[in-house]
Amino acid sequence: MWKVAMSEEVGKALQAVVERLNQAAARRPKTLPAVPPRLVAVSKTKPPEMVVEAYRQGQRNFGENYVNELVDKASDPLILDLCPDIKWHFIGHLQKNNVNKLLGVPNLFLVETVDSAKLADKVNSSWQRVRGAGAQRLKVMVQLNTSGEQSKRGLPPEETVKTVKHIVSQCAALHFSGLMTIGRYGYDLSLGPNPDFQMLLSRRQEVCDGLELPLEEVELSMGMSTDFEHAIEVGATNVRVGSVIFGNRDSRYICCADVTFSTFPTPTC
Repeated sequence: MWKVAMSEEVGKALQAVVERLNQAAARRPKTLPAVPPRLVAVSKTKPPEMVVEAYRQGQRNFGENYVNELVDKASDPLILDLCPDIKWHFIGHLQKNNVNKLLGVPNLFLVETVDSAKLADKVNSSWQRVRGAGAQRLKVMVQLNTSGEQSKRGLPPEETVKTVKHIVSQCAALHFSGLMTIGRYGYDLSLGPNPDFQMLLSRRQEVCDGLELPLEEVELSMGMSTDFEHAIEVGATNVRVGSVIFGNRDSRYICCADVTFSTFPTPTC
C-alpha cells in the first residue's frame, strides 16, 4: 500500500513540475538560446525506491549533494537493475579527498560544483586514472558564489573566465559544460529579477566572448524548488528540484562520512 501511494505521489508531483517547467520555458524571450531546460530531480536523503519511481515516470537526471550517499545510491542493486539509463549529477561541495570515490560512481553524468582550478586539475587527473585514457570526457560545471555570502561555496565571479580557460586548455579529460550557482535563499522576486541569476548570465557572456564559445553550448545551472520557473524564464538550462517532487527532507540530516556536520536546516532544492 505504501509503495502504491508513493508511486502516485511521486508521479503526480513530477508531472506537475514538468508542466511548470515547460510553461516557464515557453515564456522565455526569443533572444535567449533555445535550449530545452533539463530537470534534475534532487533525491538526497530519499530512499532508492523513490528514485526508481521517478525513473519509471520518465525522469532520468538525478542530483545528490553528498559523495557517500551518491556512491551508496548509485550502487544500490534496485537502481542498477531498474534504472540502466540514469544520469547522476553531483551538486554538493566536493572535497579533494573524495574525488576518486565520486568518479567511480556508475552513470556519473555531470559534476556541477568545480570551484577552483586546483579542484579541476584533481578531477582531471583522477578521471584519467579511474576511467582510463580512452574514456569519454567528464562533463563539469564551474560553480560561482554569485551572492558573495561566506556561507556559500563557489568561485569569486571575477575569476570565472580565467578558471574556465584553465579547464578548456589544461584539463583534457574534462568537458566544460557551463556555470552553476546556488544564490541567496528567499529572494523576493517582487524586487525584480534575481541578481544572482543575472550575475550568472553576465559571466556566461564574458566566458563566451573571451573564449569564443557559442552561447548555446554553455549551460546555466540555477534555480531550485522555490524559484526554478523564474530561473528558466531568465535563461536557466538546468534546474535542481527536490522537495517539490519528493517531499520535504529531514532537516536534522547529518552526513558524517562526508565530514558534513549540521543540526540546522539544509538548503531546499
